[in-house]
Amino acid sequence: MGNEIDSLPPEQCFSEVPFENWGQTVKNLPKFTFLPTTVRGVQNVVQFAAAKNYRVRCAGYRHSWSSIFSQDNEVFISFVNLHTVTTLPDPMSLIPGEYDPTTVPELKTIELKEETVPGEKRLCRVGAAVTNEEFRRWAVAGKSWTLPADVILVEVTIGGVNGPICHGAGISHKTLSDYVRRIEYVDCNGKLQIVDEPHQIKAAAGAVGLLGVVTHITFELDAMSYAVMQPLKEDVGLGVPPLDKNDIPVALRSDWFNAPDAAELIAKAVKEFERRAANDYYSEWFWFTYQRKVWTNTFNTTHDAAGAINYPDDGNVFLQWVQGWLGGVITAVPFFNAIPGYWQAQLIASLGMAALPPTLGESKTPTYKTLLPDALHFRRGVQNMRVRDLELQIPLPPKKDDPSKADFSIVQRAWWDVIKLVYKDAETGGDPSSAMRLALEMRIMGGSDVLLAPQKGNDLGTVSIEVLTLPDAVTDDEWHGFAQKVVDLWMSYGGNVRPHWAKEWEAFTFKGQEARKYMKEVAYKEQIPEFRDALEAIGRQHGWTLEQLQKRYSNELWDKLVYE
Repeated sequence: MGNEIDSLPPEQCFSEVPFENWGQTVKNLPKFTFLPTTVRGVQNVVQFAAAKNYRVRCAGYRHSWSSIFSQDNEVFISFVNLHTVTTLPDPMSLIPGEYDPTTVPELKTIELKEETVPGEKRLCRVGAAVTNEEFRRWAVAGKSWTLPADVILVEVTIGGVNGPICHGAGISHKTLSDYVRRIEYVDCNGKLQIVDEPHQIKAAAGAVGLLGVVTHITFELDAMSYAVMQPLKEDVGLGVPPLDKNDIPVALRSDWFNAPDAAELIAKAVKEFERRAANDYYSEWFWFTYQRKVWTNTFNTTHDAAGAINYPDDGNVFLQWVQGWLGGVITAVPFFNAIPGYWQAQLIASLGMAALPPTLGESKTPTYKTLLPDALHFRRGVQNMRVRDLELQIPLPPKKDDPSKADFSIVQRAWWDVIKLVYKDAETGGDPSSAMRLALEMRIMGGSDVLLAPQKGNDLGTVSIEVLTLPDAVTDDEWHGFAQKVVDLWMSYGGNVRPHWAKEWEAFTFKGQEARKYMKEVAYKEQIPEFRDALEAIGRQHGWTLEQLQKRYSNELWDKLVYE
């Protein structure tokens, strides 16, 4: 060991610090944990790993649930300092101040480059360690350019959002990785390289860490716009209407259910739901377990700034942050975990729904016009409450009478299949509880051109749908059984349904097959070889082989899926 310590690069380094992801599903003990802040620093770490034959994997806020991280006795690079990443609550969204380009380290730079469509599109080079909160502050301060889509979470690095090919929302948007035009990475020999060739970028833009350590990502941004948000809390049976009125569990039926015009009400609701799904810039729905209302958040954008406000304002950000923190505190207390699951869900779901706009005392139909980045990140402090999460991407099939248009009935079906399952689960046994203690959430989005994207080939669009629970539901050992039933339901609709790479999927079976086998031989049967070929082509230009790449940057999961 002595000579190894002597040859360590000068970057901040910790020996044998236990690693745990945010969702507490992955734990390991890397040999060394490095915290480089410059490109040269990353190169030093990779050259050290190459000399000593270690594998290298990176993480930011560790928000993935699957085993895509480092392993025991290997080298781990953290883009976030270890105190921040392991401490909840995280005060990041509360600390005032602008993003200051003059004081940030090299891996946190944000630089505007040339316009690609004058006045409409512009390239922007972003360091992989920049957080969504820093990028949001930068975009809001400049009021000029924005990402067209992003995840809600602000406590996440840009590299961490981009690597596992995360979703956006709105049928006209692809994944975040689809807006990447250039990747700068440190290769397996420790050299800094650039990929910007149009086919190769489809592999490099979403390479789950297999290409190398990405240091900077160049995105194509849109001109800044304003979101006109009109969030609604509407009857659960009308927000996302069921295919059959009787699908609504008895406990959720409202007065209109038995009214003479119930059929007309549902037909009208279906029309409105389809209009939102097919046309709105952004579309998302939430249902908190056992609640009689659904939260609908779909909006369009405008370039007219008149009447725009800061949303959420400072007071609201603080409230959201405290709610997240209290949620995190409550759900970790033994007393809370001793409460029957049904009441856990009721308590957290009621708080969750109450926290979303319109809140008590506000108009039932508020309008908030705000800068698009603020609308995309409408919740702050999400990091403060740990959750478990299963998410699948379901392709939208064509309509029977018009194959050029998407059939949204599959969306209604996927949504109500879960609600019915929650109530069916609740009716068995002594404890009237479901394993889904938090929420059902879904977004409509487009397809993707990124080779490894679970949305690839979904030409008419995708429904990104997920179920979330509290960690306690898992120790109660109910979550796994429930989530497997959800997988079975969502997989039964036909089409190439695939899980989100970063969420929970490895523990489940897909159409009776073990998860990894299914991903390799069915879900990504054509995409994985195409991805491997693209990597090989990049390697031919950059002076490395797939064998060297696997040796330096893969792990046990990717060995099986990509290289075997």
